[in-house]
Amino acid sequence: MDLAATERDFLHGLASESWTSPPLFDHELVARLIELGLVEAEPLASGETEYRITAAGRAALS
Repeated sequence: MDLAATERDFLHGLASESWTSPPLFDHELVARLIELGLVEAEPLASGETEYRITAAGRAALS
C-alpha cells in the first residue's frame, strides 16, 4: 500500500498506543487512513476523537 510519509508516521505512533486528538485537530489529515480501514476513530463526549490502529493498519506497516 502506498502511504504518504505523514500517514505512515501517524500509523507508527498508533502502533504503540491510541491517540486522542484535541478538539481543533484537522481530522481530514487522517480521513484517508480511516477510509482505507487502517485506523478507526471514536468521537468522545468532550469533542475530542480517539484514534486506534486496526489489524489492517498494522499489516500495512509490515
